[in-house]
Amino acid sequence: MRPLPRITQIPLEGGSGVVPTGALQFKNDWPGLFIRGDKAVELLIRFRTMVEQLKDSTDPKIAAGLVTLQELADIIDRDVIVRK
Repeated sequence: MRPLPRITQIPLEGGSGVVPTGALQFKNDWPGLFIRGDKAVELLIRFRTMVEQLKDSTDPKIAAGLVTLQELADIIDRDVIVRK
């Protein structure tokens, strides 16, 4: 089985500001969240800061949340490219 691409290309014309950060839905599918690249980089910084500040917590709920934040930060760091 071929792995799914990490970046889904959507054939929409336009550039900066055409598709804002917010909910995005494909036909009858569940709505998802689209985050523009500039906002994603801001989130990356905030997620990494939160992970660093909370990494020593012994609360299992915080630990689970940190795993999610780390996964999202890794996706942004690996796949989001901010273009000028």
